[in-house]
Amino acid sequence: MEIKQLKYFVVSADVGSFSEAAKVLFTTQSSVSKVVSSLESELEYPLFKRESRGISLTEKGKAFYQKASHIVLDFDRLESENSNLQKNVVRIGMNHSSWLSNCFSKFYDNHRDEDACFYVHADSTLNLIERIRLDDDEIGFIYVFPDSRPQIEYMIKKYNLRFVSLKAMNGMVYLQPEDMANTNIPKAQSLKGLKFIQSENDEYLRYGKWTTSDGELIDISQDISVVTNSDYVMHYMLEKNHLANLSAASFNSYESGYGPGLELFNEGGQIEFGYLINREYTPGTLALEFLDYVRHAIEE
Repeated sequence: MEIKQLKYFVVSADVGSFSEAAKVLFTTQSSVSKVVSSLESELEYPLFKRESRGISLTEKGKAFYQKASHIVLDFDRLESENSNLQKNVVRIGMNHSSWLSNCFSKFYDNHRDEDACFYVHADSTLNLIERIRLDDDEIGFIYVFPDSRPQIEYMIKKYNLRFVSLKAMNGMVYLQPEDMANTNIPKAQSLKGLKFIQSENDEYLRYGKWTTSDGELIDISQDISVVTNSDYVMHYMLEKNHLANLSAASFNSYESGYGPGLELFNEGGQIEFGYLINREYTPGTLALEFLDYVRHAIEE
């Protein structure tokens, strides 16, 4: 069995057609069909149902796909890393966060002369758990909401991972990027009429009722103008387009009476920020140094 066979099989399954797979793989339909057929001969069972409208996986094909897709993904990653063999490859996962992005930027400045290549992947909490499980990332920084904690704890135990909480925090409506904050802390009344930019699959909207310190209810669900998965778009539109964003409270310290927005509270409790590691895998030196950098930045 060769990696070429697995690649041709996985791509064919993904696109549901040998002809479309040929386009993706820059080869011919007959070549894809022959390679997949040779794999089926070795396995001694069919992987696809050949139909007039295309192909679909058999039951055994579905089971084989789950294993083959992981092998192909790992092989592609090894090929990518092979070009950086002379370097120390560092893999860090994180929830979308301008504060963490800024932390990494400063950390990189301190290590720019080292022979290292950093892979920084931003994703949802559930996807980051899966990446840590598969050792795609050495460390994953996540926010855990009280109502989703039982699910997170179940997955952490199931996959033999470890979560370490670094800080419990409230929410905040940001009126500008937190690394540019230099205005008076607003009152709840100043939020009226604002338009918001929020992340895809936003947990802050899902998580119950947000209130000010005075108990005033804040509901932004009808005031969302932009939904994005891009930190860059988020930062730029907070700065240039005067949008607001509901997110976790800032780790940064500000002069008394100043800040990036209005702190909010939730009856369900505070959000925990922390990091994930795989108990069966030891993060490298630079990954651990970045963890220490984040930890110290929180404590400042």
